[in-house]
Amino acid sequence: MRIVVFSLFLLAFGHAASAQNEPAYQLRGRLMDAEYKDPVRYATILVVNKNKGTNSTSKGTFNIPVQIGDTIRFTSIGYEPLEIFIDDNVVESLDEELMLFMIPKIYELDSVVVFELGDDFYLRRKKGQPIDIVGLPKPPENPKDWSKPQVTWGTEYGGGVTISGLLNVFDRKLQEQKRVERLQEAKQYQETRRQKIDSKFNKKFVKMITGIDDRVIDEFMEFCSFTDNFILDSTEYQLTLGLLDRYQAFLRR
Repeated sequence: MRIVVFSLFLLAFGHAASAQNEPAYQLRGRLMDAEYKDPVRYATILVVNKNKGTNSTSKGTFNIPVQIGDTIRFTSIGYEPLEIFIDDNVVESLDEELMLFMIPKIYELDSVVVFELGDDFYLRRKKGQPIDIVGLPKPPENPKDWSKPQVTWGTEYGGGVTISGLLNVFDRKLQEQKRVERLQEAKQYQETRRQKIDSKFNKKFVKMITGIDDRVIDEFMEFCSFTDNFILDSTEYQLTLGLLDRYQAFLRR
């Protein structure tokens, strides 16, 4: 029995020793925001299987010793956790600085209604004196846009500052409305862009420059394969030269 226990001890000790003898590598890289490409500062970087770690710098860079078989976990407030497993493929790329992108975590809340407590409400605190701050603009008389943060100085219940609308950035209905507006703006932009292209590069202009036959004009315009940016950025003279050059190539086919 003692021989079996001693053998198991040697086997476990040998396995641990072999793991410790694995060569160490330096994992160097930079953590970036996947949406805005800004550095993720002071993120927590942990070697999960060893319970050791470090933090990213103010520029998002990090440098941590690792071994094959380690699992590295990156966490930061406001971002989804990120994990990478150190294997031969990762080790081969350690000569270069790794660029890791962390995905922002989205918190969606329902609409928020902000209201002021009445004077007779038992939790209401004693009203303070109005604060007279010189140089601050008075609140606008026009109706407020409650989709944006608002600041009001001096309410009918007493002095102080009322800030509202700040949580609208998490309002799902408002965010959906903004997405629809962005899609409509993008569609309008594409339509306007297409109208400008058609006004410069059309059958009438092509026939005037080349005198090409109506039977092959569609085929020729497709053969020209001008990019949208070339058509929009070219002067009428440059576009004419481009048409003549493509027309000669079209005839030599």
